[in-house]
Amino acid sequence: MTDEGYTLPPAAAPRNHGHTTAAWALVAGVVLGTLVLGIGIALGHTTLAVIGGAIVAASLLLSLAMRSRGLGQPLGEKKPRDWYAD
Repeated sequence: MTDEGYTLPPAAAPRNHGHTTAAWALVAGVVLGTLVLGIGIALGHTTLAVIGGAIVAASLLLSLAMRSRGLGQPLGEKKPRDWYAD
């Protein structure tokens, strides 16, 4: 066995574990949208079901917009680095 050493990553991972404003907006929108969607399906109201689906889609777009404005998880490296190959 040879001791090849160990190198640290160039930067630490974000410490927020994904608990960002954009993530919470997405979760709240998806929960509300699926609730409305489910009620619409259960009651047989197509319009209510479509509104629920639209709420889910709008919350996804809102979350992406918030992330682009800096309220979400920062983007990482495009190509993952193999730490054991160094």
